Amino acid sequence: MGIGGATWPDIFKWGATALTIAGAGMTAADLGRRATGWGFALFSGGSACWLASAQLEQESQLGLTNLVLLALNLFGVWRWLVRRGSAAPP
Repeated sequence: MGIGGATWPDIFKWGATALTIAGAGMTAADLGRRATGWGFALFSGGSACWLASAQLEQESQLGLTNLVLLALNLFGVWRWLVRRGSAAPP
């Protein structure tokens, strides 16, 4: 059991859903470099939640997909929040 009778996989799935929707909204809004970076950070959290759920439910396809997405999202965090450069983003 998880919280309030919900299972841990369900808690991770709902967390992933919320984080992914919020990340998509922030990224799509194009509110600037910092907001886009935080959108990728939220996407990364969503991917991590999906990975946890996939591990608990032994869903290797979902796990592999979100492992790749986590890597891509972390690249987005690095690109938009961490990296300092003079070139403006495309």
